[in-house]
Order: sequence, then structure tokens, then C-alpha cells
Amino acid sequence: MLDALFKPKSIAIIGASNNPLSIGHIVMQNLLDHNYQGPIYPINPKSNTIKSFKAYPSITDVPDEVDLVNISIKNTLVPTVLEECGKKGVKFAIVHTAGFKEVGKEGLKLEKHIVEIAHKYGMRIYGPNSQGIQNSDPEISVYANFTFVPMFPGNISIVAQSGGVGETLKLHLYLVGMGLRMYSSYGNEADVSLNEIIDYYGQDEDTKVIMVHLETLKDPAGFLEVASRITPKKPILVVKAGKTSEGVVAVGSHTGSMIEQDTLADAIFKKSGVLRIQSQEEMIETAVAFSTQPLPKGERVAIITNTGGPAIISVDECVSAGLKLAKLSPQTKETLGKLLFTEAIISNPVDVVATAGPEQYGGTVEALLKDPDIDSLLLVFVTSPFADGVGIARKLSEIGKTAEKPIVCMVLTLEERWTKLIPLLRESSIPVYDFPETTSKVLSSMTEYGKILQREAPSYKKYEIDKRKAEIIVNRYKGEKKFLLQDDVFEILQSYGISCVKTKKITDKGELEKAAQEMKYPLVLKVDAEKIIHKTDVGGVSLNLKDKEALLADFEKMSTKFAKEKPGFILQEHLTAGKEVIIGLKGNEGVSPTLMFGLGGVFVEILKDVQFRLAPLSEGDALDMIRSIKGYPVLEGVRGEKAVDIDGLAEILKRLSQLGSDFPEIDELDLNPVFAFEQGKGAAVVDARIKVSRT
Repeated sequence: MLDALFKPKSIAIIGASNNPLSIGHIVMQNLLDHNYQGPIYPINPKSNTIKSFKAYPSITDVPDEVDLVNISIKNTLVPTVLEECGKKGVKFAIVHTAGFKEVGKEGLKLEKHIVEIAHKYGMRIYGPNSQGIQNSDPEISVYANFTFVPMFPGNISIVAQSGGVGETLKLHLYLVGMGLRMYSSYGNEADVSLNEIIDYYGQDEDTKVIMVHLETLKDPAGFLEVASRITPKKPILVVKAGKTSEGVVAVGSHTGSMIEQDTLADAIFKKSGVLRIQSQEEMIETAVAFSTQPLPKGERVAIITNTGGPAIISVDECVSAGLKLAKLSPQTKETLGKLLFTEAIISNPVDVVATAGPEQYGGTVEALLKDPDIDSLLLVFVTSPFADGVGIARKLSEIGKTAEKPIVCMVLTLEERWTKLIPLLRESSIPVYDFPETTSKVLSSMTEYGKILQREAPSYKKYEIDKRKAEIIVNRYKGEKKFLLQDDVFEILQSYGISCVKTKKITDKGELEKAAQEMKYPLVLKVDAEKIIHKTDVGGVSLNLKDKEALLADFEKMSTKFAKEKPGFILQEHLTAGKEVIIGLKGNEGVSPTLMFGLGGVFVEILKDVQFRLAPLSEGDALDMIRSIKGYPVLEGVRGEKAVDIDGLAEILKRLSQLGSDFPEIDELDLNPVFAFEQGKGAAVVDARIKVSRT
């Protein structure tokens, strides 16, 4: 538990000072300015008083118990004061001091040393190189932090790896009149971890929304476990840095460690129900809506406007984000027909026209809230000089206080002229935005989270497989960091029931002729050697061999060409039908493998239209992967073409998920291409490769 960190009964400040520019002075001032409810003990061996408080030479001189210390002294002095804190019985130490692992090997050594000291006494380290914590609960009101944004109560809790990003989030919440519940910027994460903090927020009844900024996932499996428990109760919004290779380098330089693969982070977020947000601005806007509005029960949105253009943009943005324009019920249309001016457009969007006043605009909102076929409302509101804008805002404010469906509002106004308008809306908890794009994205995120809450508990199918057969093959390659021979790859796939093209291993001409008699022409011949990875590029594949003469000729040609590699060969039946897809698996350190699905052939290389999910895959996961690629209509059947066997593809994904989970030593696995046949006829792996590199 982190109660002594976020709810300390007493605080000591080691490094407290009368110098107003020092960290110790600022921390103490923040505690006083925000009316911290417990005793404060400044520690400074050179001063008798700090800000009219009695100062103590050492933490051991404090007469009372101390839950939490804030440390802001030279890094090399930290071990000594931590020894004293441990002997005193301090529970948590916030180490603001920098100069630890972020500066190199010596700093890392020092960081490990201070954690060892702390743990020797049952004490925890928060940081080092950390900003601090805050808790706005009036019964505690702790601002053990050296930053500047005023704190007042709210229901949004923030945890940020970067103090600068965290302060940005706090500042912009403050600027739109939103308080926060708890705040944390944890620095180097030497002891107290991101996952512990998120878990603590998740158990806090007064936290309604959790905002997370992160650069690295130190413990991906732990994050997955914690987030999966919390998201069914409250939303977790994440902004993650390091999307580009340049961003990865920058993040690595800042934290002293390399960032995890971005696709892995996305897969973890999807598995756990975390919402990934693309920018700090969008994070604030989305958190405000989650903080103040009920969740949509579905994806049907109604748009109300008194100006045309922004409403059209809203339609485009909502539809692009996966929302659906609700159809107004006959009763709603009848109500609006009596209420609105003749120039109004009664469809969706509902254009109440610029001359609509409080009765028309507000009455329309009330009517749509009553419509059972509408899940959420998006308002486009311009303060027209032809209507009572403040009166409309006052009416919307009255409605917003009791609305049981979410309302988000884009307002186009000159605040200098209509000074009361936006405050009126915010008083009723209706979130206000400047642009229709923003408003639509926020509503989309709320709807997505609503779907997460409604999704059924996953069910995982365990297939009957021959694990022992696969194990024998994998063990031969374990730790060698190389690709398996093709015949071994197909043996493993078939042992897990993964449908493959009919394949035979060939070592000499006699075996070739015998295998050809058991298979149907046309055939495919492939060279199989450890050092030949991209067979097609070097002429190691012959396709559509229609008779024995062509087969033997190409066999002799390849045998001569690749004689130095002493290759084997595989013979396969030639498949001509089917849409090409790619299915892959990537092993991960500390967390289950990542599965990949996308269109095959040139689509992979040019469009990169792929989806990633973490193993194990449920039935829903597998189908969602397939349906989420942009090219899904190609598989579903377009322009008269027949749909492929989606269930057959999903089964390959699930069986591959079981294989990857059983063998974490598999580092890479590509099934490319996989031919997907017509519905009911399954799918088959045509080419595959596996690399085992984990000991």
C-alpha cells in the first residue's frame, strides 16, 4: 500500500532552506500554501528555523514519528541520510535529487545502493530524480512537490514519467477549471513503480479517471495485469512517447534506457482496455468528458447545430471514428416539427438555424435526450447575434445537470463579449471545446470505452495438439538464434493443427520422384538450407511445375546452384486460389508473444495494413484482428467477389497463439503467405519461417 506516500500523517523535508529558489524551500512553501493537515519538520544542520518552523539538524533529532521525507540534497549524500531515515522508521522517501541512473553507470550503481539501504529498513524509495506527489483530499491536502500549478479537489488522477508532461497536464486541467484527485511524477522508478501507482489510483473511490504519461514500460506484464483489473471500473487514458525511431532515440537519451517496441505497447493497451490518446491536448479534453459525463450506451450520436459548416465536419469526424448517425424516431421528428422554425432541418444533424433561441435549441436537446434510439449528443453552438446566446447556455446548463446521456459541446464565441456563456456550460458539467474535430474525437473515445465495458468475458479454446513433437524440434535449435529448416517448420505447424499446403521433405532425386507420385501437379519446389533465408530472391523457388520433366529439370538446376550450401528441398502442391494474408508472431521479454495479422503480398510491404494483439487470443480477439485491418472488405468480398473463410483464418490465429504461448523461446514466426479460400473451405499456410533465439 502507498498510504504513507499519498496520505502521510507527517512530513520531513531534508534539504529545507530559506533560499526561495531551492527545491526544499519550494516543497515546504507548497505544503503550507495548500494547507497540509499534518506536522512539517524542516531538516537543515545549518539553520535553526526555516520559515518560522523549528529546523532539526538531522531526521534522527525529530521527536515524533515521520511517515514521509522529501530529499533534495547532493546525490552522494543521499545514502547517509537514508540510513538515518531507516533508523528513524520513515516509511517513504521522495528523492528529488538527480544524478543517478540517468547519468550513467556510476549513477546506476548509486541508485541501486540507495534502494538496498531503504529496503534494509523496510522503507520505500520514490524516485530518485522525481518531482513528487500530490493529494487534494481536504483531509490531507498534501503538495509534496516542487512545481507551481495550484491544487484543488477533482476526480482525475495523473501519473507521469516526465515531470514536464505531468505539469503540462495539471496546468491545462487548471486552466479549464478542473481540479485533480492525485498526482505523481515518479522519475527513475528505482523502487515505487508506475504499476503500483496506477493500482493505487484504481482502488481510490474518488478517482474517476486515470491519466498516464509514459515513455517506457519497465514491467509490461505487470502493467497488463494491473490495467486489466482497473479498466472495467474506470478509464485509463495513456499518452506514450516514442512512436518514431527519432522519438525512441530521444526517449532513450532522457531515461537512460531503451524504449519498448511501440507495437507491443499498443497490443498491451488493447488487451487491457486502456485507451491510447495521441496528444496531451486530446488527453485533457478526453479526461474532462470522462470526469463529468455519463458513458454512451452505444455508438448512435445525434448532432445539433445552429451553423452548417462545423456540423458537416462533425459528421465526417464522427463517422471516421466509427460512430453512427442516429435515426430520429417519428415521435422526435414530430416534436421538432412543432418546436422549430420552418427553415430548420429536421434530420441528423438537426439544424435549428442561427435565429433559434433558448426554447428552440434547448427544446431540441431535450427531445433528443428522450429518443431511445440516440446514445449521445454532440452540440455545435455559435453565439449568433440574432439569438440570445447566454439564454441558450443557461437552458443547456439546466438540462446538463440532469442529463443521463453524454453531451459534448463545441462553442464558437467571443468570450470577451459573451463572458457568462462558457462558465454556465461548465457549471453544468457539459465539456466545452473549440473545434468540431476535437469534440468528435472525445465522444469517440467515450464510446470506445463504453464498448470495452460491454464486451463479454473472453473465452479461450485449448486445441488438442502434439506438443511433444514440436518440443523435440524446438529443443534442437534452442539458443542458436537461427531460422529453422523448412521441413521442421511445417512439422511444428502441423503438430499444432495449423492447416498447411501439402508438403514433403526431399533429400535426393529418388525421394523427389516418389513424393511427386503421391501429390498432384502442378507442384512447387523450394530449396531448404540454413543460410538461405529469402529463397525467392536467390532463385530457390520454382512455382507451377506442371509435369515430371519440369520438376526434375529444376531440381537438377537448384542442386547445382546451391551445392555449397548442401541443401535439402521441400515439395509442395501448387495452390492458385485464395486471397493472400500474412500471420506472424513475435516473442517478447516478460510478457506473452505478440500476434500479427494483415493482407499479404505487396499489401504488407506498401500499405503495412496489419493488426497486433497479445497472446493468448480469444475468439473475439482473433476476429477483431481480422476485421480491424483497413483491407477487411477485400476479405469480406467486394465487387462481386466471394468472401473468404474468416473463421478458418481465426482458427489459424488461435492455434498459433497457443503455439507461441507454449514456446516463449520462439522469437520470430512468419506465415507468409497464407491462402484464404472461399467461405467454408478454410485457409492454408504456403510458406513459413521460425526463428528460435531464447535459451
